[in-house]
Amino acid sequence: MQHWIWRAVQLFIAAAGALAVAWVFELHNPYWAVMPIWVVSQAFREDLVIRAILRIIGTLIGAAIGLAALYYLPNPVLLTLAVGLSVGLGTLAAFWIGTVYSYGAMMAAITVAVVVLPAMANHAAPLNLAVDRVWCTLIGVIAVTAATFPFTPLRGGDRLPIRANHGGVRGLKNGCVAMACTILGMSIALLVGDFWAVGFALALSIFSALMGGMPDASPALRYILPGSAIGIAAAIVYRLIGATLELNSLGLYLLVAVFLAAGAILRANPRTTNFGLDSNMIFLLTAEVGTVGHGAFNEMSGGAAMLVAALIVSALHRRLLPAHLAEKARRRPA
Repeated sequence: MQHWIWRAVQLFIAAAGALAVAWVFELHNPYWAVMPIWVVSQAFREDLVIRAILRIIGTLIGAAIGLAALYYLPNPVLLTLAVGLSVGLGTLAAFWIGTVYSYGAMMAAITVAVVVLPAMANHAAPLNLAVDRVWCTLIGVIAVTAATFPFTPLRGGDRLPIRANHGGVRGLKNGCVAMACTILGMSIALLVGDFWAVGFALALSIFSALMGGMPDASPALRYILPGSAIGIAAAIVYRLIGATLELNSLGLYLLVAVFLAAGAILRANPRTTNFGLDSNMIFLLTAEVGTVGHGAFNEMSGGAAMLVAALIVSALHRRLLPAHLAEKARRRPA
C-alpha cells in the first residue's frame, strides 16, 4: 500500500469520527468539527503538534474577541470596523510570523469573522456560536491527532525558527486587503441579510485571511477556483441526493461518508493535496453537513457567492505577489 493511501484512511477515520461525535452531541454546526482534519494533518509530527495546539489557542482567542465585539459594540458600523480591524491585524500577524507558528494568528482572525457574521446577519445566538466553534475545534483536533500522530514521522534535525522575515510592506498590504474585504463583506451581509450574502462575507474574510497570511500564496491561487467549484458541486449533489431519497440522519451520515472518503483521497494524494484542501473546506461550508440546511436554492446561491469571493480575493492577491511568485501562480495545476 502506498503511503498516501494509508494517510487517506487515517484522514477518513478522523473526519468521519469527528463528524459523528459532533452530530451525536447535536452541536449547531457539526461540520466545523471536520475542518481541522484537513488542515491540522501534517507531514511531520512536530508540525502536527504545533498546528493542533495553535488551532485551539487561535480559536479561543478569536471567539473571545468576537464575543467581546458583539456585546460591547452594539453599533453595527463600529462592530463592522472592529471585526475588519481584527481580521486585518490577525492576517498581518500571521504574515509577520511567516512560519508554522503563524497558524494561531490566522485562526484567531478567521474565528472572529465566523462568530460575528452569522450573529449579525441572522441574529444567531453569539455565545452558542462561539461555544460550538470551540467544541468542534477540540473534537476535530483530538480526532486528527489521535488518527495520524502514531503514523506521522519526526522531522528531526534543527528546530524550526519561530519567525521568518518575508517583507514588512507585503504583510501590511495583505492585512489591509483582509480588513477591506471583511468590511465589504460584512456591509453587504448587513444590508442584504440573505443567506448568499452571509456566505459571500464569510468567504471574503476567510479567503483574504488565509491568502494574506501566507508568505507564498501561489499554490492557493492556483487551486482555489477549481477546488471551490468542485466543492460547491459536490455539496449540491449531496443535498439533492439527501432530499430526493428523503434520508434520515443516519442515511445522511452514511451518504456524507462517501464524500469524506473522496475528500480524504484528494487531500492525501501528493498530486491533489492543495486542490483537495480547498474542495473539502468549500464542500463542508456549502453543504452545511449535519444541519437542516437552507434549501437547494440558497445553497446554490451561497456556493456561487463563495466562488465570486474566491475570484475577488485571488485577483487581489495576484497583484500583491512578487513577480517570481506571480509566475508560479499562473501555471496550470498539474
